[in-house]
Amino acid sequence: MIHPKHLHPARHVFHGHATGVAAHIRRPGDAAALHSSAALPVIGGHYESKVGPKRIGKWASFQSAHTSVHGDYVDERQGVATTRGKVAFHKAPTATRVAGRVRGLDILGRVQIADMSLGLIASSARGKGQPSIRLEGNRIKGVTIDGAQLKITLAEDFYSKHDTHEKLRKAHKKLPEQHARMFLPARAGDEKVISFPEANGTVKCTIVQKMEWVGKPHRNAKIHGHVVELPGFGSLYFGEMLLTGNSRRLTILRCQLGSPVGGEFMALDGGSNGDTFPPTGGG
Repeated sequence: MIHPKHLHPARHVFHGHATGVAAHIRRPGDAAALHSSAALPVIGGHYESKVGPKRIGKWASFQSAHTSVHGDYVDERQGVATTRGKVAFHKAPTATRVAGRVRGLDILGRVQIADMSLGLIASSARGKGQPSIRLEGNRIKGVTIDGAQLKITLAEDFYSKHDTHEKLRKAHKKLPEQHARMFLPARAGDEKVISFPEANGTVKCTIVQKMEWVGKPHRNAKIHGHVVELPGFGSLYFGEMLLTGNSRRLTILRCQLGSPVGGEFMALDGGSNGDTFPPTGGG
């Protein structure tokens, strides 16, 4: 069956999501929790969720979690014009904003984070270029681990300047060490590979530029780039991001819990893209 072309025009497919706090504890018992989650439908719009204070069993607690997503045409008049057939659906520029904030987080009584925020802004591609996806408003403040203070410096400006996959690829060969080490191996065993670390079009990196103890360091925790290895607890991963030619997904905190509690914990995860279907750009 041949479908009339006017019934299937090219259009922007909105996507944006943000999750405040989530956990999946696998031992000593099995428990899952999800708090403050917002997601866009394909047609765009504005949605938000506010939760708190909350406790997640005996494992974690937080004072508040707030997430929001917003996707729409940049110019409201052009949005109206698409409904009259005066502007093609995929020709009107769009913007998608994803934001989240978690305050007063405590994990197993050992890790406390006073305030953390997530922010992504995606703009639809121009012509055959890739969509711009910038970081805005990301921060991690007031981190203590067993009483030791941890300072985390984020490279938000770097990723906002290099707001497309292609810009990062071109810049990668000439990056200073402080930025080059933020790109993570795409495959196991690739630690020494200096080329652009990409697997099936996806790059894994971190927005953490530096982590350091303030004052007296933790007695036995070890910092490895954006990861803190904490004996008797597990590992904390800060500011991980997955990016492709048309999307970025950022997780501010992910914990791989090891002992005596086993499972995963996450605070602030969000993603956005600039998809048009059928594809018209270089994504």
